[in-house]
This record gives sequence, structure tokens and C-alpha cells, in this order.
Amino acid sequence: MESTLKFDKTNLKLRIVFFLVGLLIMALGISIIAISNFGNGPWDAVNIGLSEKTGLSIGLCMNIVAFIQIIIGGIIRKEFPNIATMITSIFLGLFIDFWMLFLGDIIITETLMKFAVFILALPIISIGISIYLVSKLPNTPLDYFMLAIKSKLNLSLMMSKITSESIGLVLGFILGGTIGIGTIIIILAIGPMIQYLQKPCNYVFCKLSQKTEVTTA
Repeated sequence: MESTLKFDKTNLKLRIVFFLVGLLIMALGISIIAISNFGNGPWDAVNIGLSEKTGLSIGLCMNIVAFIQIIIGGIIRKEFPNIATMITSIFLGLFIDFWMLFLGDIIITETLMKFAVFILALPIISIGISIYLVSKLPNTPLDYFMLAIKSKLNLSLMMSKITSESIGLVLGFILGGTIGIGTIIIILAIGPMIQYLQKPCNYVFCKLSQKTEVTTA
């Protein structure tokens, strides 16, 4: 599901709920990956590598990379870059901080347990992304970039996600970011999961939309 500059007010309240719930679930998954300490996502490796190369904070590097993703996404789609995606990124960051208040002190030492927790996080992230994409509200900068690739190359959601993450993998490697087996698993697993989950998420949204229309009629 792609966000455009045209703001659609249809079922706005329901879409806001899907948007916020999806980001909250996605943030939970990201936080779980963080405490697993098993591997970074490809674009996290880019942020870390850029930070190490420039001496800038990781947070600032995240914003720089996000801005570049938005600009490139707009160029690919031949539209004015959707700067509103930065708002989504801010919400996501706040939700991650929220979950880390509860999870941040957890320390996992056993490798097998790290792997198990890491694997648990993957479907949680995928569910969150699938739910918030249904809302058609502004994507995160990375997903805006990913959907631009999808539109330009006419790829499936799965392949466009794998492509965007693979670009991050290459850039992360060039910048010297930390890349491990977890990074590869994220690239190969998240895209197919989102592809699979999009249909049921759309179905639930449509059913709830119909109920909302009947109630307000």
C-alpha cells in the first residue's frame, strides 16, 4: 500500500488507529532485536558506519540517512519528496524509546537465547509494518524509499523490501558498519513476511471500514 501526497480523509479515524498501532508493534519488534544483540538491520549498519566515519551521533546519522531516503524516493517517483514521512520516523523513535523503558535493562548472554529472541522479533516487526502500511498515512522514510522502488521497477512488496534492504547491506558494508548473520536473516525474512501479511491486514481493515460506515450511516 503506497502513500501519496493526496490526503485521503476516508475512514480517517480507523486509519489513524491502524497507523499508530502498526508503528507501536513495529517499534516493539525493533526494541526486541536491540536487546537480542544478535544482529543489526542493514540500514542500522549504515547509520552506525556513517557515525563511525564522521564522528556524528547515531541519531543524527539516522536523520541524515532518512532525509536522503526521502529525497531519492521522491526522485524515483517523480514527485515532490514527501517530507511528512519524517513525522512517522519521529513517532517510531518515540515508540521505540517507550518500549526500551521496559526492555532496555534486559541482558541476554546465551547465544541460543539471543537467536530465539531475535527470531521472535521478525514476525512482530512484519506485523507492525503490514498494519501501518494499510493506513495509507505517511510511511517511514525507509518504507517510502522501498515503495518508490516497488513502483519504479513494478516489483512485489516482498522483492522491493529485499531490494531496499540489500542496498542498505551494500552501503553498510562500504561504510564499515556491523554486519552479521542477523543482518542477512532480516533481509531474507522481513520481505516475505510482509508480503504474506498484507492480504489479511487489508481484509481486517476493509471489514472494520464497512462496520464504521454502517455505524455512521
